[in-house]
Amino acid sequence: MGWQDREYARPASRGVWSRGGGGAPSWLWNGSIVTTLIIVNVAIFVIGGMSPAIQDFLHGGHSGFGAPSFGFGELRAGLVAKGQIWRLFTAQYLHAGMGHLFMNMLVLHFLGRALEQMWSARKFFTIYTICGLAGNLFFTILFMLGDPAGRFIPAVGASGCIYGLLGIVAVLFPTATVYIYFLFPLKIRTAAFIFGGISLYSILGEGANWGGEACHLAGMVFGVWWAMKGDAWWSRRRAGIRTVRPRRQTPKSTSFRQRVAQRQQDAVTVDAILKKVYDSGIHSLTESEKRQLQDATARQQAQESEAGRVDRL
Repeated sequence: MGWQDREYARPASRGVWSRGGGGAPSWLWNGSIVTTLIIVNVAIFVIGGMSPAIQDFLHGGHSGFGAPSFGFGELRAGLVAKGQIWRLFTAQYLHAGMGHLFMNMLVLHFLGRALEQMWSARKFFTIYTICGLAGNLFFTILFMLGDPAGRFIPAVGASGCIYGLLGIVAVLFPTATVYIYFLFPLKIRTAAFIFGGISLYSILGEGANWGGEACHLAGMVFGVWWAMKGDAWWSRRRAGIRTVRPRRQTPKSTSFRQRVAQRQQDAVTVDAILKKVYDSGIHSLTESEKRQLQDATARQQAQESEAGRVDRL
């Protein structure tokens, strides 16, 4: 029986989210991470809009004496420098208005779908977050070194994350077509150059939103670097940076009955491992399971080379 005939290879019934193991909630890692991020961003925006107290907590406001108060979540370079490093992350989930939120989530939807099909949800979330972190760090450094008067100017938004995804997609799918403002078709690589150039020009000219453009540019630069170099590093890390040489078994050293028993055992082991890959993704395999799969493959290759035929498990 080929692997296509086994239960894990049959079409699964469609549901909202699939079940999965691991320490994280299954709805977070086994569903669409892009959908989850959009829901979280929209929910935070709506809850803040419905509750003035939460809005003041997240974005800051004014006390009863008219003095400004700093919100918990906004990015403010001066406060980050004082140790409030959580702002580098929380600012990624706050937005300055409905239009700001809509555009970021719209682009996240279109760019993120292609990448989440290639990566695990955990990997997508990690890279998405680091892109935003790179942008917010660059913003903080610029304001601490070059604009002391603006160290407490707030910054919010997921644009650093979004521009990071734009840089990644521009490298991986350079000839894909996007429609700017739904009207003008451009190759995505060309669009990335244009938006990156606009950000750089705004930073150098200290335009009205040059701090925000700094976040955009740094996020995109990290995204481009990741697509060119980082993905290979991630793959080596997941593989444990180890190479296993196949061990050839000498057919003469084992009896026919032993070889049949070994093949049956290998079939059961491979079947269980492939079912786990189908259910939870290849990233869910342990090092022990990877070694078992490699050993079973090596034994099968040795037997095939002796028999001069291919009999797939």
